[in-house]
Amino acid sequence: MKALEKVRVRFAPSPTGHLHIGGLRTALFNYLFAKKHGGDFVLRIEDTDRARFVDDAQDKVRRPREGGNYGPYEQSKRLDHYQQAAHHLIDSGHAYRCFCPEHRLELLRKTAEKRGEIPKYDRKCAHLTLENAKAMADNGESFVVRFKLDKQNVQFQDEVFGTVNQCIDESDPVLLKSDGFPTYHLANVIDDRKMDISHVIRGMEWLSSTGKHQILYRAFNWTPPKFVHLSLIMRTATKKLSKRDKDAFVAYYSDQLGALPEAVLNLMIRNGSGIRDFDADHFYSLQEMKDQFDLSLLGRRNLLLDHDSLQKYSRMAFKSADFEFLYPRIVDLLKKDRKFEIPEKEHIRRIVSFLNSKEENFGFLSSLTGGEFNWFFSRPRSAQLLLDSHPNVDLKQIIKELLKLETFNSETLGEVAKRHQLTLAKAMGIVRISLIGSKKGPPISELVEFFGIEECRERLEIMLRLL
Repeated sequence: MKALEKVRVRFAPSPTGHLHIGGLRTALFNYLFAKKHGGDFVLRIEDTDRARFVDDAQDKVRRPREGGNYGPYEQSKRLDHYQQAAHHLIDSGHAYRCFCPEHRLELLRKTAEKRGEIPKYDRKCAHLTLENAKAMADNGESFVVRFKLDKQNVQFQDEVFGTVNQCIDESDPVLLKSDGFPTYHLANVIDDRKMDISHVIRGMEWLSSTGKHQILYRAFNWTPPKFVHLSLIMRTATKKLSKRDKDAFVAYYSDQLGALPEAVLNLMIRNGSGIRDFDADHFYSLQEMKDQFDLSLLGRRNLLLDHDSLQKYSRMAFKSADFEFLYPRIVDLLKKDRKFEIPEKEHIRRIVSFLNSKEENFGFLSSLTGGEFNWFFSRPRSAQLLLDSHPNVDLKQIIKELLKLETFNSETLGEVAKRHQLTLAKAMGIVRISLIGSKKGPPISELVEFFGIEECRERLEIMLRLL
């Protein structure tokens, strides 16, 4: 790409709920683009929708750092910027104060619906003189500021979708609400200008608003930034990802699955969009993503969420992760679960080594506490599975005989099985359930290798007592 002007991009989530997976992808692509070109990546919190504000949602993302020439970075702390801009538009004739009460607006909506028309404000207050409107405001009458939006065709350039033509035919939008807070459209345009944003990289759900934003930029006589709209994230080729889907939110991957961060980031680029010489079988580090990111390669093809791909990337992420990176995450997982004591660091090191060498499909840390690998941190607490799986078998006697063995292999277990008229598989099943409390798991030889013969005997003793 030819040399760019100073790159400044922003990720601007609204604290109205948990971070959506689409928001993560938007943040990632903004970050990669900024770092590729030695630019700035800004976190801006768009918290002006007070009706939908969720107290801890902002902290789930990160509280932005203050300072520099562009702060503050929380819109609720920038109200004076929006109010000044709104009054500038009023003075220039592009906006006006609207004093109409809600019941009148509701009547307009119902009348339009009865006629089968799109509801539009009738511009009653646009005919007030500036002097009269200001006097009413000074007198304490409640008002909003509306933008004069005449029907018009707008053309603009998008870095992904090319030349976009939109017919803007809608009601005069509210820019400033009666409580002094801006709507999204005003705050977005003002902050992108004030923060010197060079490229707006966001989801294509905002493409339909961009024409309106172009008109706002013209009203201020400002040059808009470059626009880059990312394709959708889909459930299937024809079904959108719903906000009711648990995997639509980042917390599902980190808190419930225990997927490592770079596994989820690789999922975000799995269709190759924006990555030069993309290899679907390669696991990309964040540094590689930065090095190979190319804005001109962003495609229009939607990204499909695919659980098989996530599992693949999670396996690759675990195998490539350093133990010092994994250790605190495993400890945090154990602390949150509260069912297990936190073992010595060396025990966790042995677990990681075992998983890397013996379990090629392991990828989600959550399976260490809530899945098939919780036996690393606990001993069997019930004999019920063993009793249910082996009725009419003298389990106590079998375990007593197992306790006398110096080692567990097909030969020694086969002798115990033969004495009790069992198959070798049945005898191995008794050993596995006694050691890890599950019918499924690694081969007996690998369990003995991990635990050592003394721990195996201790677990057998526990099962004997439970019986």
